[in-house]
Amino acid sequence: MARKRKEDAEKTRTRILASALSLFAKKGYEHTTFTDIAARLKMTKGAVYWHFESKEALLVELVNLALDKFRRQLEELMPHGELTFPKVADMMVRNAMQLVEDPKGTAFFQLMKCQIKWSDASMAKVREDLLANTQSGPMQAFRDAVKADIAAGRARPDVDAEEVAIVAIALWDGLVQSRIDHFLVRDLGQTLGHAYEAIWNRIKKEK
Repeated sequence: MARKRKEDAEKTRTRILASALSLFAKKGYEHTTFTDIAARLKMTKGAVYWHFESKEALLVELVNLALDKFRRQLEELMPHGELTFPKVADMMVRNAMQLVEDPKGTAFFQLMKCQIKWSDASMAKVREDLLANTQSGPMQAFRDAVKADIAAGRARPDVDAEEVAIVAIALWDGLVQSRIDHFLVRDLGQTLGHAYEAIWNRIKKEK
C-alpha cells in the first residue's frame, strides 16, 4: 500500500511539473500562479503546494531534471575514454537535434530563454544555484573537456578553457533559438557541427 501511495505521488508530481512547464512557457513564469497550475490539472491549489512549496521549487525541479538528463548523456559518453572537446561537441549537436524535435524540450528552452526575468530578486537564488553548478551541465562539460585536451597535449597550452566553454554554449544557444524561430534555414546539426569544428581547429595543437 505504501509503495502504491509513493507511485501515485510521483505520478502527481510529474503531472504538476508538466503542467507548470506548459504554463510557464505560454504565459511566462511571472504570470503563472499555483491556481493556474492546479486548475489545468483539476486539482486544488493546496494539493499543488503539498508537492511543491513554491514556484521557485517547481522551476528548480524542472532545471534539475534537465541537468539530470544531460548528466546521463555525459555518463554514456565517459566509458568511451577521456572527455574531449570533439566528444562533448558531438553530444551537444545530438542534444540540440533532440531538443528541437521534442515539444517539451522546446518548451523548456523557451522558458529558460524568454519567460523568466532573471534580474528579478525572486530569481536570485535559482540563478546563483545555476551559475554555481560545477558538477554537471554543458558549460562545465566543455570546460573539463578543454582542460583535459590541454593536459593531454591535444589543445594549445595558451587556450582559455573558460572562454572556449562560453563561446561553445553561446553558439549552441543561438543556433537552437534560430532553429526554433525558423530563422535557420540550414540543417541545425550540420551547422552546429561545422561551428564546433571551427572552434576545435582554432584551439587544437598543431602536430
